[in-house]
Amino acid sequence: MRFLVTRPQPDCKRTADRLRALGHEADEMPLLQFCPCPPPSFDLAGVDALALTSRRAVDAITHHAQLAQLTSLPAFTVGAKTAAACRAVGFEDVRSADSNVAGLASLILSSAEFDLRKVLYLSAEQRSGDLGGLLEKGGITCQTLPVYRMEAVPDLPKTVFPGLANEDYDGVLVFSRRTGEILARLLTANMPEHIFSNLPVYAISGQAAAGLQGFNDVHIASAPREDALFDLLLAEC
Repeated sequence: MRFLVTRPQPDCKRTADRLRALGHEADEMPLLQFCPCPPPSFDLAGVDALALTSRRAVDAITHHAQLAQLTSLPAFTVGAKTAAACRAVGFEDVRSADSNVAGLASLILSSAEFDLRKVLYLSAEQRSGDLGGLLEKGGITCQTLPVYRMEAVPDLPKTVFPGLANEDYDGVLVFSRRTGEILARLLTANMPEHIFSNLPVYAISGQAAAGLQGFNDVHIASAPREDALFDLLLAEC
């Protein structure tokens, strides 16, 4: 089987390598590029804890001059991978919701032992969910501070055109709504004759699938995890 992986690097290569290890072909076509944009200086006055919903937020602060100050604070993360990234750069007190943004808010609000009054949310410029709003409703002040952005690639690589035109791909893997929207826009711009209904697309979640306007052959994983996406992908193929 031959697949097209659209997530940003380095995750794109990791997912593609996993498919190759299973005996499949995998072409890498990241549609978003990671661009760190942390502030020159963090104002940590009154901040009791940090909230992070992506490993990329950790990447964005890894070489910051105030890393030691940041890692001295408790860190609340949306999932285990972000938690592991936090520990890898020196955070000692890390709590993972292993859930979504609502689950992360619930974890923070239920952590009475910290007497949290103000949380600094290190976020992306574009984000889903309203962590700040959920925390504010629970009585905790939340300062949302973007530390990175994901920029759309300007065009599709020419190397994938033959495979798309000849319908050689058994599936395209999509990991976010924005990626799906970019995929649809770039295919329309570059290959207006392309028949979207003939291109199987595998989305990691319903939210990711929401960006796939114009695609008729869309499959959604049973849970927002790569393992669940692989189970669906290989069962369908």
